[in-house]
Amino acid sequence: MKSKINLKNINTFSLRSLASFTCLSAAFAGNAIAGALPDKILWGKPTCDVSTAEILRKHELRKSALVISPRDPKTQAQYQAIIQKHKSELQACRDRNTLQTQATWLRLYPNDVKAGVLEDVFDKMANRGYNQVFIEVFYDGRVLLPVADNPTPWRSVMEESVKAGEVPADYDLWKQAIEIGRERGIKVYGWSFAMNFGYGYSEIKGRSGAVALNGKGENSIANTNFDRSLVSNGRAFYEDAYEVDHLFVDPYNAIAKADLTSVVKALMQRNPDGMVFDYVRYPTNSTGELIDNVKHLWIHGQASRTALLNSIDNKNVRELMAIYLQNGDLTADDVVQTEKKLTDNIKVKPTNIKNPRETAAIAQGLLWNIATNHAYKGVINFVNTITAPLQQNNIPIGTVFFPNGNRAESGKFEARMQPWDRFPNHMERHPMTYALCADGSCVADQVAEVVRQSAPETLVCPVLAGTWGQGFDGHPSFEIQTRAILATQPKINCISHFVYAWMEPESDRLRKFGKATGLEPATTPN
Repeated sequence: MKSKINLKNINTFSLRSLASFTCLSAAFAGNAIAGALPDKILWGKPTCDVSTAEILRKHELRKSALVISPRDPKTQAQYQAIIQKHKSELQACRDRNTLQTQATWLRLYPNDVKAGVLEDVFDKMANRGYNQVFIEVFYDGRVLLPVADNPTPWRSVMEESVKAGEVPADYDLWKQAIEIGRERGIKVYGWSFAMNFGYGYSEIKGRSGAVALNGKGENSIANTNFDRSLVSNGRAFYEDAYEVDHLFVDPYNAIAKADLTSVVKALMQRNPDGMVFDYVRYPTNSTGELIDNVKHLWIHGQASRTALLNSIDNKNVRELMAIYLQNGDLTADDVVQTEKKLTDNIKVKPTNIKNPRETAAIAQGLLWNIATNHAYKGVINFVNTITAPLQQNNIPIGTVFFPNGNRAESGKFEARMQPWDRFPNHMERHPMTYALCADGSCVADQVAEVVRQSAPETLVCPVLAGTWGQGFDGHPSFEIQTRAILATQPKINCISHFVYAWMEPESDRLRKFGKATGLEPATTPN
């Protein structure tokens, strides 16, 4: 796969602003991984890690068994034996450790098909004590399914590599990753976008009505940074996509829900250990300011608007809502004329409204509450619908979100309208706790707030940004952040680290550019 290259200068959604504006996948998956990486690798002090001697022994056995002498049954058996030994030791260590789950986030590349490369990635994770990984399976308008077995509207991540003859059309990298992970005692979760369907969705025939619209009638890529002539025919996948380049869908649209459900069902057939969903929200704005204007809500698509109006039984209120959505406010004359119109239709005398201006203000407040609740309800219903196949098959489900995505103050709302506190209790919560402070206390505060708003039976597994043994991009080391969290929330038993590429930058770089051979040097404690 080719690396992503910016067509234009990077906009204001930088790493420094990730705590306020972007989503985990926007800030990292397509962008930060392609951009700045740590200058050096430090091992740090991970729990349940493997000793240097054992790492080197396993590393040499993997090279011999999978790359140098793949037909030698002796080295194959020795490699399998050490994998099983480390698997047992990892499980035993996690069972007695406060953090029973230590996870990381990973993007796969077509280069991972090469013998020994993907095994090296999973060995590196196991060596640091990781027993769970979240793998991107639907992102930037592509799906991690074989070209020959892709029943979804989206292109496969592997499409260009298959066309180039580098990868067989039936190769199932997602299935292979699950198998390799389980061999090592690493649970493999799929990590999928939700309401962000990717720029490429705009090119799929018959989907124009499925996208979310604001009160100006704009979709979320109306102000894209992309040169549309250069990113057609699926080429947007190879560019760094930021918020204005993501195409969000109307959560009330039946086609959109059916399309993503088809992705979930196909990915589910590989029997992952779970799936988490990112972008379970509407687009954000560029300022980070709270909104109080109905025109700024992404509920003006046909399906959403129709559902909203149909949910209102009172004819007067429904008529006023239609006016409110159209104009963005209500006037005294709107109230008077609506009363007159509806009473004329049923041939009765209109009610005498003593103070139309005050009535309009009160009505507008009511309609704003109805509209924002409708926006929240759309997100909740959407995630419930697309995860139903997983729940029916008892596959764990999680959501990924910013803790302030549900913020509301004095009648104003966070633009993303992300009601994570209302998601079902059975869904795991993976808050992106990316606050910046030297001692990690601000991160601990974010975790505490999510715990406070979650039911006792709901798993809260904070996502930390950074790397081991050193600060990076304003984030203190994982060790500092973890200590701060456990000092105030000792019941937290699950933490994930964003991202593998920041811990193993050379591994990510080589694989991304198709240069990994499986013979690269081992990473050991330093």
